[in-house]
Amino acid sequence: MKKLVLAGLLLLQGCTTAPPVQFYSLEAKQTPRFALPPSPLQKGETLKPLIGIAQISLPSALERKQIVTRDTNGALHFAEQHQWAALLKQNMTEVLAKNLASQQANFWFKSYPWSLLGMVDYRLVIDVTQLDIVLGKTISLSVDWTFLNEKTHAILKHGSIELCQPLADENYATAVTGLNTLLVQLSEKILVVFHLC
Repeated sequence: MKKLVLAGLLLLQGCTTAPPVQFYSLEAKQTPRFALPPSPLQKGETLKPLIGIAQISLPSALERKQIVTRDTNGALHFAEQHQWAALLKQNMTEVLAKNLASQQANFWFKSYPWSLLGMVDYRLVIDVTQLDIVLGKTISLSVDWTFLNEKTHAILKHGSIELCQPLADENYATAVTGLNTLLVQLSEKILVVFHLC
């Protein structure tokens, strides 16, 4: 009996020494803190077109709270101690919308859901086909995008974008910062290919 109690205590002690879980969140590109608010519409001015950013889709392997990485052999690893603080696809959608809004003043950008604002004029659909993090090596992002007229459902533009960023070390925070950088680059390329800049 004493041996069983001792074994139980050792097991409990082993459980309590597990490292705490670290939570991570993507952040939009910083904008000037004291930027002036947009001025009210003057007589004769019209509302800016509203572009709705549909919720980004991810490969099924990334639909989890753990940060997913690959090793140099291509094997996937799910980090139990390093997790996303919110759904990755929703976090990416919100950050992309904010990045676009900070870089382009002639359109309104709203991430899904946008129902409170009524009907949008255009819809941007982003399908992430690849998001590979190799700690200490690179982070790469490949997306297919589609730009639609929301009223007619006509596809106005369609294409693909591939981005890559080196990672200086094997720290998960560095990988998250790398993904933030790629989302800024993605928003810049979207503005160029859609001729919105």
